Amino acid sequence: MIRILLVDDQAIVRQGIAALLDTCDDFEVVAQLASGKQCLAWLENPPTEPDLLLMDIRMPDMDGLATLAQLRSQGWHKPVVLMTTFEEPLALTQGIQLGANACLLKDAELDSFASVLRKVAAGGQIPLPAQHSANRLDTFTPRELEVIRELCAGKHNKEIASALGLSSGTVRNYVSSIMEKLGVQNRARALLKLRDAGLG
Repeated sequence: MIRILLVDDQAIVRQGIAALLDTCDDFEVVAQLASGKQCLAWLENPPTEPDLLLMDIRMPDMDGLATLAQLRSQGWHKPVVLMTTFEEPLALTQGIQLGANACLLKDAELDSFASVLRKVAAGGQIPLPAQHSANRLDTFTPRELEVIRELCAGKHNKEIASALGLSSGTVRNYVSSIMEKLGVQNRARALLKLRDAGLG
């Protein structure tokens, strides 16, 4: 039996996924939680130790990426599968870099969904499809990916520095490194290239 901790802020989605997994004889959802903070608190003293964490990327308060980063920094090494409603190349790539074992679209067919969970629970790592690692996304560091997310949100260096707890000079260096990896000479072209890659 594969014991799953399910985390998603939308109750109807959470309950729907749990109901689908319940149709499989080898899955047991041991808890349903609504946020990253609830997940961290629950895992401090879990009533039942899960074999796998199935967690949404986009959640208010503390998203799946921040939760994953904190879990890995605390030494929690159980498999993690991230879920998303839409294909988000940047978030998916960042999730894998932070230590996720796989990423799934919520509307995936049950057979495909279940197959990924079984492989990951057995110790497997499911690589992202080729299109998600295109445009040299896999060459960016986790911190550069964070800066890219802020850039694509239209923020200036000072705003990015404030959001990420960095100095403006450090952000400027990251932006320069990002532009170099993209092969462009200015910020506007960098944004165009990132948006062409589906990141903006």
